[in-house]
Amino acid sequence: MNVETNIKDILLRIKAAAERTGREDHNIKLIAVSKNVSIAKIDEAYKLGQKAFGENRVQEWVQKHSLLPYDCEWHIIGRLQTNKIKYLTQQVTLIHSLDRFSLLEKLNSEGEKKQIVWPSLIQVNVAQDQGKAGLGMEEVKDFLVSTKDYPYVSVSGLMTIGALEARPEETRFFFQQLRELRDNLKRQGVGEELKHLSMGMSQDYELAVEEGATIVRVGSKIFK
Repeated sequence: MNVETNIKDILLRIKAAAERTGREDHNIKLIAVSKNVSIAKIDEAYKLGQKAFGENRVQEWVQKHSLLPYDCEWHIIGRLQTNKIKYLTQQVTLIHSLDRFSLLEKLNSEGEKKQIVWPSLIQVNVAQDQGKAGLGMEEVKDFLVSTKDYPYVSVSGLMTIGALEARPEETRFFFQQLRELRDNLKRQGVGEELKHLSMGMSQDYELAVEEGATIVRVGSKIFK
């Protein structure tokens, strides 16, 4: 299989998963995770119409983005170190890994300096895996409320990473939990802007779509 075949297959699977739950597939964004992927392979995907790419490391994004078309959408999906924020520019479409106050504060100060508002998602450790980045579910409300005091960070949703060795029914439960958390925050009047749920990777993106994902992050299934 090649990149073109892989992308077509994934988009068909996203469409089928959306239809199973009465959703429209055009409301679901596929991010091609390009960590450790060559410029040539990324450009191949771009020429096939795939415009959104996800990078785990800022250093790798810096090396790549200037060599690829300007209208690529770049998503920072890995844990973001505060000392790397200075390298980010307005070409970053979305930061998926807002997971701590120190990062919120640094993003805000750098955004004020550059006059950039950073679109961001709060990363939630739904599976409660020790050592995994993300806020606990009980911490999200207070954190979300506090972001209102940081005008250069705009939170538009939640992100989670499923447990790698979980059974499908466990993974589905984790995704359900994130969706329910978002819905509860909306009902409480603090999550009106939470339109995105970024969840699902190569091994579980179809489950994520069935459970309400608006963004899925797929790497190996595209570039293998």
